[in-house]
Amino acid sequence: MTIRTNPSLGPSLDTVLPADGSWFDVNGTVSPQYGDVSFDEDGYKRVWVTSAAALTAGAAISIDDGGNATAATSGAYAAPLAVPAGGSFWAKASAI
Repeated sequence: MTIRTNPSLGPSLDTVLPADGSWFDVNGTVSPQYGDVSFDEDGYKRVWVTSAAALTAGAAISIDDGGNATAATSGAYAAPLAVPAGGSFWAKASAI
């Protein structure tokens, strides 16, 4: 299990939500928002994103300003787990 080094709300850094899944905080609002940033215990930056296409574990991705992840040959982030089409997850920076 990967822990956060900041107090962000939302799913754990190792969670992938399917397209029809969502996470709500106590006020009933979605948290985190796409593009939110967190850091894991190893210092890697994580960004909450969604992907229109399925991704394999370790796939290199790029992220736009809206928190949309797309496969990229030299992306600065990676999908830490397999992600289904429309899935949301914490993308992991390729370097600290």
